[in-house]
Amino acid sequence: MKIRLAHKQAMLLVLSVLVAVIAMGSLSAWNLRNGFSDYLAARDIERLEQFAELVSEVAVRSGSLENMQAQGIGFHELLHEFAKTSGATPIRALKDALPDHPIKDAMGLQRPPRPIDSIDAFKDRIAIYNAHGQPILGTPPLNQKLESIDRPITVNEAVVAFVRMAKLKPVPNEVEFRFLTLQYQSTIAVAALLLLTALILAVWISKQWVKPLIEIQHASELISKGQFQTRLTTHRTDEIGDAIRNINLMAASLEKLEGSRRHWLANMSHELRTPLTVLRGEIDALIDGVIKQSPEAMNSLREEVLKLNALVDDLHLLAMADLKALPCYFEEIDASQLITVIVRRFQRQANQKGLYLQLDLGHHAELLVRWDSRRIEQLIGNLIDNSLRHTDAPGKVLVTLRVINSLTVLIEIEDTAPSVSLNDLPHLFEPLFRTDSSRVRDTGGSGLGLAICKQLAKSHHGDLNASISNLGGMKMRLELPFDGEVAA
Repeated sequence: MKIRLAHKQAMLLVLSVLVAVIAMGSLSAWNLRNGFSDYLAARDIERLEQFAELVSEVAVRSGSLENMQAQGIGFHELLHEFAKTSGATPIRALKDALPDHPIKDAMGLQRPPRPIDSIDAFKDRIAIYNAHGQPILGTPPLNQKLESIDRPITVNEAVVAFVRMAKLKPVPNEVEFRFLTLQYQSTIAVAALLLLTALILAVWISKQWVKPLIEIQHASELISKGQFQTRLTTHRTDEIGDAIRNINLMAASLEKLEGSRRHWLANMSHELRTPLTVLRGEIDALIDGVIKQSPEAMNSLREEVLKLNALVDDLHLLAMADLKALPCYFEEIDASQLITVIVRRFQRQANQKGLYLQLDLGHHAELLVRWDSRRIEQLIGNLIDNSLRHTDAPGKVLVTLRVINSLTVLIEIEDTAPSVSLNDLPHLFEPLFRTDSSRVRDTGGSGLGLAICKQLAKSHHGDLNASISNLGGMKMRLELPFDGEVAA
C-alpha cells in the first residue's frame, strides 16, 4: 500500500502530540507521586501562616491580645473568621478524602476504613501560646510530644504570642492512591481530548499542504508531456508558493524555448535552402546545357558554396558556444592597440559607404589585458561591420574605450540612424533574428552575427547589451574583465 504525503504528515503531527502528552503526563504523575506529601505539608504551613496573620490583625484591631480575649473573641470565633476569609472551612484536613466504605488489601481481603481521627483536624492541631510558652487559646493544649511548627503573632511590630501547629501525620496510602488515581484519570482524559483535536487538525493541515503539491504534481506531469502553456495560480507567500511560481517560470521558459526552437528550425531550413536551391539550379543548368561550363560558371558555384560554408561555420561556432566548448587561448595583449588595428581594417569599408568611422581611446594609450585576441577581434569586428552595414550615409560610427570600476573594460560602438524599434530590441541577440524580415541574405546577413557576438562575450566572462544611441542609431555596450579567464 502506498502511503501518501497527507497520511505521513497527519501521523507525524499526531505522533508529536502523543509524545508531548506522554512526556507531560509522565512528568506530572511523577511529581504528584513523589511530592504529594510535601505539597500537603506546604499547604498546611501556608494555612498556619494565614491563621497567625488573622490573629495578629484581630489583636491589632482590639488593641492587644488581652483586649481581644476580654471582648469575647475566643478560639472558636477566630476559626470562624478564618473560614470566612480563606473561602473554605478549615475544620478537618483531608477528611473528605477518606473512603467511607471497606477497602480491600493486597490479598483481596476486606478491612475497615481507617478511623476518622487518624487524620488530625486543623482545629485540633493548633493552639495559641503566650510569649512565655503557656497555652491561652485552644482546647485541649497540644501534646508536647508532637512535632510542631510555630508562627508569631505580632501587635505593633512586637511579638506577643505565637500559634503552634502539630505537623500533619503521614497521609494514609489509600487516600494518596485515591487522589493520584483521580489525577491520572483526569490526565488521561485530557490526553485523549488533545490527541483527538490533534488528529482533526493534522488531517486539515495535511489537506491544506498537500492540495497545492497535488496541483504542482499535475502541472509538472502536463509540462513533461509538452504542454508548456500550463500555469498555476497561487497567493501563498511560503515555500509552496515559491515552488508554484518557479513552476510557472519554468513552464514559461520552456514555452519560450520551444518557440525559439521551432523558429530556429524554420529559419535554418530557409537559410540552408536558399544557397542549396541556387546551387541546384546552376548545376541543373550546366547539366542541361542551358549554361555552358566556363570559369565564370564555376566561380558562381564557388561563391554559393562559400556562402553555404560560412553559414555552416557560424552555426558550428554558435553550437560550440552553447555547449561551453568554445576554445579560447588567453594571452596578455594591449587592448588599445588591438582595437586600433580592428578600426583601421574597417576604415576603407566606411569610406566606400560614405561613413565616418571614429575611434576614441580616451587617455588609455596602453591597456594591458588577458584576452583571446582572435576571438575579441572577431567580436568587435562583427559589431563594427554590423554598424557599417546598417547605417545610412552620410553617417557616423563611433568606437570608444573606457575603464570602469578599475576591473572592467568598456567598449561602446554606436552609430547614427536608422535604429530599431523598441519591440525588436530584446530579440537582437536571438539566432537568425532580423529586424526586417523582407531583407535578403545579401543585405541582411544570416542573422547569426549578434548571437555569436553575445556568446564570444560570455566566453570571456563579459556581457554585451544593445540600446538606442544618442546619435540616432544603435549602441552596443561590451563589458569585458581585464582577465577573461576569470570572472570579474
